[in-house]
Amino acid sequence: MSDQSTNSQSASLLNGRYRLLAIVAGGGMATVYKAQDTLLNRVVAIKMLREKFAQDPQFVQKFREEAQAAANLNHPNIVTIHDVGSDVVNGKGRNYIVMEFVEGQDLKTAIRERVITAQLFSIEEAVGIARQIGEGVGYAHRRGLVHCDLKPQNVIITPDGRAKVADFGIARAYTAMVAERVDVVWGTPQYFSPEQAVGNAPTPASDVYSIGVMLYEMLCGRLPFESRDARELARMHLSVEPPALHTLNPNVPLQLEAIVRRMLAKDAASRYRDADQVARVLTSYMQQGEEQTLHTPFVPPADAGTGRTPVARAPSVNRTSQTPSRAAVPPQVSTGGLPAGVPRSSVIGGNTGASGVTGATGATRATGPITSSTPTQQSGTDILLWLLSGLALLCVLGLIPVWAMVYRSFNTPTPGGVSTPVVVTPATTFMATTAANKPVTVPNLVGLTVVKATEQLTALGLQTRIVEERPDAKATESKVIEQQPPAGSQVFTSSFVGLVISKPAQTQAVPGELVGQMFTDDLSQTLQTVGWRVAVAEQYSLQPEGTIIALNPPAGAKLSLSETLRLTVSTGGRIDLNVDMSPIVLDYARFSQDRYASGQAFQFSVLWRAKANVGRDYRVFVHVLKQGGAAADGVRTNGDRAPMNNGAPVPTSGWTDSTVVNDTYEISLPANLPAGNYRIEIGMYDDQGRLRVVDYGNTPAQPNGVNSVLVRTIRVG
Repeated sequence: MSDQSTNSQSASLLNGRYRLLAIVAGGGMATVYKAQDTLLNRVVAIKMLREKFAQDPQFVQKFREEAQAAANLNHPNIVTIHDVGSDVVNGKGRNYIVMEFVEGQDLKTAIRERVITAQLFSIEEAVGIARQIGEGVGYAHRRGLVHCDLKPQNVIITPDGRAKVADFGIARAYTAMVAERVDVVWGTPQYFSPEQAVGNAPTPASDVYSIGVMLYEMLCGRLPFESRDARELARMHLSVEPPALHTLNPNVPLQLEAIVRRMLAKDAASRYRDADQVARVLTSYMQQGEEQTLHTPFVPPADAGTGRTPVARAPSVNRTSQTPSRAAVPPQVSTGGLPAGVPRSSVIGGNTGASGVTGATGATRATGPITSSTPTQQSGTDILLWLLSGLALLCVLGLIPVWAMVYRSFNTPTPGGVSTPVVVTPATTFMATTAANKPVTVPNLVGLTVVKATEQLTALGLQTRIVEERPDAKATESKVIEQQPPAGSQVFTSSFVGLVISKPAQTQAVPGELVGQMFTDDLSQTLQTVGWRVAVAEQYSLQPEGTIIALNPPAGAKLSLSETLRLTVSTGGRIDLNVDMSPIVLDYARFSQDRYASGQAFQFSVLWRAKANVGRDYRVFVHVLKQGGAAADGVRTNGDRAPMNNGAPVPTSGWTDSTVVNDTYEISLPANLPAGNYRIEIGMYDDQGRLRVVDYGNTPAQPNGVNSVLVRTIRVG
């Protein structure tokens, strides 16, 4: 582990080893930097505690202990901790964690993007991500570590789809620090468990609850509980049941909904005991889905009135012989000849042989081998088998008149000679035709108010079911925007008609004080708690990096709580170039100002990056050119030289894949330099000529020179 050293900020190194390259994220407790480990020559992420936490000795000690414990977690679904250290930054001690740098985006951002584009995670994607989170957190649970603050912001999704959980050490350290304070609730209100809501210490079951909230959010694009008031959120976690998943996303299978419902149980003892068990349950669920796809097993019909699919019972056991008895199975009935409108799930049938008993999930359970028995026992079993088989046959024969009646009911032509179709929708349950159930035509309800639509349906003997409310900033009252079944469908009286209605969206004025603030995770969470979606874009500006410089819609405008607030943040003078000079890339340049005076000396920096082994020594040139293209008279630069990393030469022949070099160049303008615009161009060369520019990337314009890169046009005077 790194030890505290003298102030290394002047060298832009932490403990003489970690070079901070750029801020990649910020939160209430820490700031995350992309950095270069100069000792091992690799890119890492450094999470540096904010000053108020770094000044608390008790927290710092706990922080180091927990981070060191978390550093022992070695799992593909956990962000690896490499080092824990401290250094003096700007005269003040700061503590930090060094972690692997993971390319990708956090899960919260991924969910927001899916919601904005109306393309939610598929069932397979959502379950797969939750399973990976469960495997990573479950690995920590087996080693006695609880995360305490699981949320999608702490889960990174890599480009190849791997989920990696971050922030084990920092969350546990803070939890331990506040554990004895009854007035402190630790966790993110949208994701913490009921026991955390009342200030109790988190347990593995608390992490299970948080994973359940994330899975719920992935499946339907919204949180199970939403409120701008943290206390109200706590109350809802404690006493309010979340909306049923299938009402928000009809594609969610009931079995998966039952799994999520158990993960979100109010009582910790009713949940899965730890994330390891969650991972196993989700893995089993995914495997059962594969078996359904491959084998298409018979699924028993849903229990009447409950909508639940019964789980098949295990084979019965003969208590005398302790041998599984062979259940009498009626002959398989073909459904191919059933009349249209009779649900195939109403056919009674079964499987014989070694395929076993099929449960509600479609997974096949083996009946197991039948052990040998004495002749007397075997004879008794055969008699019982014949009796049960005969009884089953009688039951099947008794059903034939019922099937015949149903068949005639569905094939008897109406007085007009047209057969009456049966419409079965997810919102309705099949009911046999009786004298009380008459066929009616569903009217067109789109555009009507809910009251008017209900009146029309009631007059026809139909029932109303609101299946979704969609916020609409333009709506002044709730109206029907979709219906199921569609207008003109034939259904029976007492059937349900599902309605999707508009919901007048609440609006809130965009606060003007956002402009000038630093955009952080805490601020983003606050804006989302209000009810807005948040989208962030960068724009070149000389204000400090991450400062909010513009809002859309502008300050004071009314914005629906379901709409997107777009923030523009400053790059801090950074100009993204992404120039490809294979095998070297010029990532960006950074200037502190745009206008200079004659006689002024100034500096600018660039970030070089190798994308492969270079193997040759190149020198860097910097040219200051007049607007017309000629060299500016009297301008002095710090000369052609090898690249330097914070003053130390780093010859390009030693650069390997992912080497990052932050180089600074100085330009002195003569006192008599005429006012005007001047172009600053940069490039590399060796004895055989200039390094060729393969792709000019985001440069503002083509340079005047050949294989030269225009990094900035400055104004003098």
